[in-house]
Amino acid sequence: MNIAIIGSNGFIGSHLIQHISQNGGHHVYLFGKNKINRLNNDLPYYQIDSLDKDEFDFIFSKIDIVYYLASATIPSSSWENPSIEIENNLIPFLSFIDNVSTLTIKKIVFVSSAGTVYGPSLQKVKEDADKNPFSPYGIIKLTIEHFLNYNKLKNGINFDIYRISNAYGEGQDTSKGLGIINTFIENIIRKGQVQIYGDGNNVRNYIYIHDVAKLLSHSINSELSKSNIYNLGSDDTITVNQLIETLKTVIPIEFKVTYLESRKSDNTIIEIDNSKLLKSISNFKFTSIQQGILQTYNFIKLQKNE
Repeated sequence: MNIAIIGSNGFIGSHLIQHISQNGGHHVYLFGKNKINRLNNDLPYYQIDSLDKDEFDFIFSKIDIVYYLASATIPSSSWENPSIEIENNLIPFLSFIDNVSTLTIKKIVFVSSAGTVYGPSLQKVKEDADKNPFSPYGIIKLTIEHFLNYNKLKNGINFDIYRISNAYGEGQDTSKGLGIINTFIENIIRKGQVQIYGDGNNVRNYIYIHDVAKLLSHSINSELSKSNIYNLGSDDTITVNQLIETLKTVIPIEFKVTYLESRKSDNTIIEIDNSKLLKSISNFKFTSIQQGILQTYNFIKLQKNE
């Protein structure tokens, strides 16, 4: 199968590429906004913004499935300026589906956001639950989901949507304010302290990046002639305060905890039902949050010491 990954230099993209490459037989084509491929591999890489129409058509005419992982924002970055969601995420996506509308692509896989698409919920949410996005980030994620359905009806291109919870693990870039577990670990190592927005009672689901990559690859092994929406999260749904206690048991460094004013862009409570995806994948076992944190800590500590 010919697989395109848009956003290949990103956190999820890099791990997905590694997983697909290790489980072989597929031809993988990488696309990003950077001029060069930041990953240490020999796979063909293209700067997608620089492709002209003929070159774009030539490359994508042989693609079976596209993973669309590109995202230029996080929930807090567009809270005060929602137009950047439209300019940096929605318009590029609409341009992409317009460009592939006449080609033979069979499926587009889109990474959406569980925490922001559903909004706060006191009950465990399944894929067909009501959607109540309250941030520009979540509103545009859900809008793109609707455009995927429109694109299927208009152009016949199927889709898989994965609403992912809070991913963490090796190689996550926290410089833009994304990734609570990685941020906490980095601050514990560097400063011996962490900062929590709010009272620490916000409920979130956390999933290790290697599990994310494995579960995303389900689309490669499923029917390309069908569309689906999945919640992609682990069984580790806990408060931020419980996360702090877990960090204390795993990381051999004492640290202080400081509480700051809460952010309006943060979801207060969300627990997603992952049963639909797990029913489609036999014998999947999640990495425990303790093991995932330990492996992430060891990786970050090694990077800091180099």
